[in-house]
Amino acid sequence: MDVSEETLEAARVMLRNPFEVDPARRHKAAARLAALDVDAALGTLTHRTRHEDADRLALAWTLQQMESVAGKPAAPPVLKHLKPRRVMHVRIAAAAVRCHRQLLTLQGQSATMGRLREEVWGACFGPSLEVTERLERVIRDHDVLIQGETGTGKETVASAVLAAIPGPGLDAAPQGTVNAAALPETLVESELFGHIRGAFTGATRDRPGRIRGADGGGFFLDEVGDLPMTTQSKLLRLIEADEVVPVGSDVSHRVDVRFVAATHHDLPRMVERGTFRRDLYERIAGCIIRVPALRERPEDIVPIGMQFVSRWLGEGLQEKQGEQILSWLHSDETRQHPWPGNVRELNNALRNMMLGLPPWPTRSLGPLPTSGGTAVPVEILQGRATLAQVQDWYTRRVMDGCGGNHAQAARTLGVDRSTLRRRARRRPQSLPASG
Repeated sequence: MDVSEETLEAARVMLRNPFEVDPARRHKAAARLAALDVDAALGTLTHRTRHEDADRLALAWTLQQMESVAGKPAAPPVLKHLKPRRVMHVRIAAAAVRCHRQLLTLQGQSATMGRLREEVWGACFGPSLEVTERLERVIRDHDVLIQGETGTGKETVASAVLAAIPGPGLDAAPQGTVNAAALPETLVESELFGHIRGAFTGATRDRPGRIRGADGGGFFLDEVGDLPMTTQSKLLRLIEADEVVPVGSDVSHRVDVRFVAATHHDLPRMVERGTFRRDLYERIAGCIIRVPALRERPEDIVPIGMQFVSRWLGEGLQEKQGEQILSWLHSDETRQHPWPGNVRELNNALRNMMLGLPPWPTRSLGPLPTSGGTAVPVEILQGRATLAQVQDWYTRRVMDGCGGNHAQAARTLGVDRSTLRRRARRRPQSLPASG
């Protein structure tokens, strides 16, 4: 069987970044490979010692076969040729399918989101799946930092990066995750690195820690900007040496993990203020992926909104109600709104409308009172307070607004929790008497 140049070009197209290739061209390439007698084609290429072309065709065909399955990808029938390479083809193709499907769940079809998907896929596989195996060690050692506001989809991007790590076969590689903002400072290191029995009060047995549980795969550090400084130092040593030492132990354990970190904080600014280690930042920021805010892609508001409403109401969406929601989504008010909560805020507004409430019910509450505990003291408004007094007042104001939640208040203030606790313990600087 002769293998045409058109068939080999179809293989090249299939192996490229799917978000940078014209969909029609990729669909045509997939159809050509689906109709191919792959064993005969590989036999011809192998006989002619065209091993590079044979590898490319085998991988592209395996990818096409897996993508054509709606559910969990399965390994297509075993090829008669290139059997020693078969495991590699399955590993990479399965990882590419998982990543592709995860990225398609990112909400928004704007050009901005298209570029984001393209960037994420490239960070996982390189310019083409042809080189992924050769670059696998480079990719594994190239950690990813995802930056973006709350509600933009950072967790979805992180899930795509983790899904893209080739596992031992069809299955995904091991994964672990820690949300630094949700853990008490005293438990962060134990959760990350593990501990041995007797390391501290309540440590009644050995625990390997979540990072060791992700050995051979990826680990997601959510809200990495909230890590205490002491933990940052130990994490840096772990990433640099690929060794984890449990709390209370002198024994190190080798780990092979790709780290994916996410934060809504401005980490470079935290580095300048000394609240985040520069060396750790440089290590985790091997590849920086910024997830755009909703206000930066207003063309996504209508399709995201209608998709959300249809998912909840489906056939129950009344024509009048649908027209009202669609009119609001197209309104200047909606397009000019800053959307500080991004997609989450949009979903909340739409839930309110489905319930017959105003999209932003808090607007009906009127302005904040001009007197009382929540008002800005007149001394601050008139510029008669010291910086320490302003800092103390605002810290207490944020703490009250967060219900005493130190992690949430620290994120709002842009400081770590130890700094916040230190400020809360010191004697407040009283404001001068009004007059």
